[in-house]
Amino acid sequence: MFRTARRTHDEGPAAEALRLVKVSKTYGCDDSAVTALDGVTLSLERGTFTAVMGPSGSGKSTLLQCAAGLDRPDSGIVMVDGTEMTGGSEAELTRFRRGRIGFVFQQYNLLDTLTVAQNTVLPLKLAGRRVDRDRAREILTAVGLGDRLGHRPDQLSGGQRQRVAIARALVTEPRVIFADEPTGALDTRSAREVLLLLREAVRVHGRTVVMVTHDPVAASYADSVVFLADGRLAGRMHAPTVDAVAERLAHLGDDVPVGV
Repeated sequence: MFRTARRTHDEGPAAEALRLVKVSKTYGCDDSAVTALDGVTLSLERGTFTAVMGPSGSGKSTLLQCAAGLDRPDSGIVMVDGTEMTGGSEAELTRFRRGRIGFVFQQYNLLDTLTVAQNTVLPLKLAGRRVDRDRAREILTAVGLGDRLGHRPDQLSGGQRQRVAIARALVTEPRVIFADEPTGALDTRSAREVLLLLREAVRVHGRTVVMVTHDPVAASYADSVVFLADGRLAGRMHAPTVDAVAERLAHLGDDVPVGV
């Protein structure tokens, strides 16, 4: 069973949205084994926007997968909203994700046969929760899609599809939203709109956003950036700017990391 630090879901959000303690993950075995995460320890406060960056193969996507409960680490502890996720059955893990975690992916993951409104409330239906269509309409209006409720994904631009994905993530009122390269397939203007929506989810709605990105411009919208290299934490930067992030990425191989 999941272990909770003397609190229940009804007691409100925990002070820490996410905590990883010595999390490791290896793919393959013997000579072909690849260590994706190597003893990562990390703590993120609730109500923050954090970007996760690093070169290809640094472990950033694996970190997101393990932190979000989409993959299980080989060792270590993952806690979301004060509850440990590294135990329990797959069914328990699925229920937990549906209750407290939202997802935004690069490829949107919308169902082509459903309308904008239907895609948005789908997580509520899957979780067996009451569907508040007025609330869904309110969220879709807030992300600029109030006049697109009956449209299907193939009638929308890439930026509009990603806004549906954000609305879908928000409708369950999750404690943490994990975003994996959410602007990777978008043009500059659409990317900016999506990043502003994610930042608004934090500052206006009090959500916690953890975003994997390779783009220093996207990272500059976050409150802080966590850097990974070779599966290990390689530093942390607060109040990031585009130039500072780009400079740090260029020197990730150096031996002197930014203070964590």
